Amino acid sequence: MKNSKKGIQKYHFWLAFFFIVFGGTFSMIVWTVKNTVETPVYEDKSFLNSYHNVDDNFNKMMAQNNRFNLLYDVKVKINEKTIGMEIKDAFLGQRSLKKQSNNQDMLKVGVNTLSISIREKKSQKAISDANLTFQITRAIVDKYDIDLDKFIYENGVYNTTAKINKAGNWDVQGIIRIAKDVGYFYIKTNTPRKDSNE
Repeated sequence: MKNSKKGIQKYHFWLAFFFIVFGGTFSMIVWTVKNTVETPVYEDKSFLNSYHNVDDNFNKMMAQNNRFNLLYDVKVKINEKTIGMEIKDAFLGQRSLKKQSNNQDMLKVGVNTLSISIREKKSQKAISDANLTFQITRAIVDKYDIDLDKFIYENGVYNTTAKINKAGNWDVQGIIRIAKDVGYFYIKTNTPRKDSNE
């Protein structure tokens, strides 16, 4: 007569262990896929273009910008600070800005003014028919984008305002078109940090 074993046997533990490991692994895969799908994706729009367009046409854009700067004298005034058609901040990381950029603390929480004067270099004639598209944005997220495409031209200067509600780091970028000539503007700046609500 055979002696039959009753109760839990050794293979039951291994079977339970397998199902626990498999179930846990499968649950983590489902959780990862779910969170990945729900995470918003923000497309980089440096120089107010898609990443792919900038990547494909970067050399052409820089050649256009160099030609533009040879033909036109542009002064961009943000609040109280005036700079030229700069793009060098686009090549700097956030950590190196304090050492290598002079464009810090240009914005403030509240209403900011942006004034742009454009003159032909040879004749010093003011350009009154330029097409300006500027944007103030935060890196990575686009929900704070402030589009500036409604400039008022008077006394040789294009003027507009922008209201900033959040302190922290900001990018100011723009494109100026005059006939076939195109100039690019890109600086990284910030609001002075009085609190840590970034």
